[in-house]
Amino acid sequence: MQIGKHGTKQLSILLFLLLTTVGCHRVSHDFGGEMSLAISNEVAGYAVVSGERYGFVSDVADTIARSLGCKLSVTPRLTTSAILRGLKAGDIDIAVVPRSERLKLHDFPSEKFYTTDYILLMPSWLSTTSDYTSEKAWQGKRLLTDTHFRTHQSFKELERCGALCDTTQMDGVEMARRVAIGKAEAAICERSEAALARFLYRSLQEVATIEEPCDVILIFANRKIKELFASSLREFSTSEEYAYLVELYFGETSITERFKQLKYRPTRVVDGISVWDSQLKHIAEKVGVDWRLMSAMAYHESRFRNDQISHKGAVGLMQVTPIVAEDFGLEEGYDLADPSTNISLAARLIRRSSRALGFGNFPSTDDEVAIVVASYNCGITRTLEAQRLVVAEGGNGCSWEAIKAMMINMSNPEWIATSDYKMHRFGDAPVTIAYTEGVMELYSTYRESIQ
Repeated sequence: MQIGKHGTKQLSILLFLLLTTVGCHRVSHDFGGEMSLAISNEVAGYAVVSGERYGFVSDVADTIARSLGCKLSVTPRLTTSAILRGLKAGDIDIAVVPRSERLKLHDFPSEKFYTTDYILLMPSWLSTTSDYTSEKAWQGKRLLTDTHFRTHQSFKELERCGALCDTTQMDGVEMARRVAIGKAEAAICERSEAALARFLYRSLQEVATIEEPCDVILIFANRKIKELFASSLREFSTSEEYAYLVELYFGETSITERFKQLKYRPTRVVDGISVWDSQLKHIAEKVGVDWRLMSAMAYHESRFRNDQISHKGAVGLMQVTPIVAEDFGLEEGYDLADPSTNISLAARLIRRSSRALGFGNFPSTDDEVAIVVASYNCGITRTLEAQRLVVAEGGNGCSWEAIKAMMINMSNPEWIATSDYKMHRFGDAPVTIAYTEGVMELYSTYRESIQ
């Protein structure tokens, strides 16, 4: 059995960095405004925690979709036959499958995405009292594994050693939870899922690496989608955010050391949304904003990282800029990475935008909330202009659908050229629309699951 005590194996994160960058707004139209991602039931590394998608594949795809002005739709745990039908029918743009399934989808273009491996997770107390390198140690032990691990030689050897291998469709988070509460002695999770499990259940220990790498492949509905997605990934792969994701999910150092190196505190919590819940609730209540909306915005802005700085100088959870701080009269010496300062400024900006748009201190309908969220992304000037044009044409300035349609018009040079109104072209309209609808979708999920 190829398990080394406390062993680590150099991972080769093999990425398809192929083509030159293309214009994001043209791409959004090619995807029809929505990028459909299907994940095979043989691929690990995807989980949903309190309504938030988590996993290397979905994080990368979500970031690229937002940059292209698309909404990401994820369908996990599909069989290969279901993926094949979806690709043929045009319901799936991109599928994620293990290499072992590639031949069944040979009619479609593909690229290797990355290589990963499996990690053995055990409770800390058990990992220090058991000699798990001995074959006898596995006799009668209940192990949880995912479906794909059944294809590994180590699975067969574990069964030969007498382990009770329970193959399940559960993701790594759920497997880890069951181990943490004593319903199983150990779980064997794909590396990125193991990172998330350790992230949430600190009583678990990564004790060994299963030294059988497995390749993950991307399958595309057609060659054009492949080229568009790959070129966008190439641009993203040079960013600090991408390097952060690779290190977080696949880094060889312990997860505690990873967070120290990144100067990044874990943000997820099991029974809430983020570690900033109490601060968000306190500040949002004072300002009059739903804290779950601010949480949804913080997820899309920074993945709840208070130390993240964008290329435009925006800082922290909700990516507040120094200009906003100065506009609200903060004195010198302020720290936008301080969560309280950052959240307070963001809440005040939301309230001010709501007032400027005619919704009072805070909007009362989901349509109005969406319009305020859009203004947070693109600025109040653009949103007010779209609202003004909607009203001028006899529409409802409180309707998100009407504002969205006008923003799309404002991004179209031909429409602008024939319009009776003077305006500057709103080239980033698809990005703002994708951001807004992503926030609203997550906000709806948070309202249903979090009190």
